[in-house]
Amino acid sequence: MENLNDLPVIMCIGTDLVGGDCLGPVVGRMLIDRDLPAYVYGTLENPITALNLVEYYEFIKRTHPSTVIAVDSCIGDNLGHISVSAGGLLPGAASSKSLPMVGDISVTAVTSSYPPSDKRFASVRLGFVYSLARKVADAVEQIVCSHRVLSKDF
Repeated sequence: MENLNDLPVIMCIGTDLVGGDCLGPVVGRMLIDRDLPAYVYGTLENPITALNLVEYYEFIKRTHPSTVIAVDSCIGDNLGHISVSAGGLLPGAASSKSLPMVGDISVTAVTSSYPPSDKRFASVRLGFVYSLARKVADAVEQIVCSHRVLSKDF
């Protein structure tokens, strides 16, 4: 049986109230539905937003000694681009929010070229975000499967 402390944590950031920012909660819901061997926080039902991010991250770091994979949407010129990087991410940076860096691995996807303060950011098409979220969920699943292989004792 796998040690539950070894399971990675996936922290999906964003709000379902803004089209351009709902990628994280959609990915979180998809990952829960896939029944991955990981802890998933941040879903459509219980999103991690700027209002509760610090509380969630403190809880995660206190409760789980394992790798944290942070997932968030971002703004850029290359719509649909997905980036996987070693190291954390700064949620809310595009809207000048002062939030802590979170995660050991970051997965971001460009959902909009508009700033969050622009009304067009709120009207990003859900179909676009949903199809991008499926690709992000696939990438996260690959990371989780790789993590399991790398962390096994032989």
